[in-house]
Amino acid sequence: MKSQEQRITAAGHRINTLLLGEPSADKPTLIFLHGGLDCIGMWRKFPHQLCEASGLAGIVYDRWGHGKSDPLVLPRPGDPREDEAGQPISDIIQHFALNKVILVGHSFGGAVALIAGSKHPENICGIISIVPQLIMHADAMEGLKLVEDAFYKGRLREKLLPFHGDKTDTLFKNWASMALKKTVPEKPYATSLEEITCPVLAIFGEQDNYGYEPNLALMTERMSSPLEVFKMEEAAHYPHLEKPEPLIAKACAFITEQVLSL
Repeated sequence: MKSQEQRITAAGHRINTLLLGEPSADKPTLIFLHGGLDCIGMWRKFPHQLCEASGLAGIVYDRWGHGKSDPLVLPRPGDPREDEAGQPISDIIQHFALNKVILVGHSFGGAVALIAGSKHPENICGIISIVPQLIMHADAMEGLKLVEDAFYKGRLREKLLPFHGDKTDTLFKNWASMALKKTVPEKPYATSLEEITCPVLAIFGEQDNYGYEPNLALMTERMSSPLEVFKMEEAAHYPHLEKPEPLIAKACAFITEQVLSL
């Protein structure tokens, strides 16, 4: 599949994008939203694999402060999930002259995809949300503290440096301040979930050390749009990398049966 890397402006920042294939006016385009400390390269082969299997073009991008995009400026005000679900996605859709899109988000990006579904209903016709992190519940906080220890005491910083370069420390500082907040709403983004109108596929790894039940419970409680849940017994927090074949098969079936059939 043909790929083209380019920098564009989104929400006032220069971000790096990777276009896979050629978007078509009569087919939706996949837009991939990475996790909290991730970037284009950390998706590995998954975007190419899903685009090829589904027959759809895709756009993968580094959020502001990640990968090859502009560095963050701290302190960052507001709610990053809400912010990333708004203008950046709108600008990407406009830049590439897209009509209908399917959002494919992982972890932080999985939450952003869901929130975006309520903000851009005219463009978003489907959402594939992989282990979305909507609620910072007890299990999630424990997992995040382990990540913090791995960055400052282990080798996580060393592993992130090749992807984020001199932006690594600022990126992690912002992530930690956001993820490890002491005070968070009991049911965040409930209104956004209620306003989603397109079909949603939610994918969870049952071995996820951040826990997934509170996020799934919130989605089930608040969403009225079609929701399909796929639990993967032998997967953890990166099921698209740990068990890509069954996940891609499920995603393609969802696209065919729930999105393209509408």
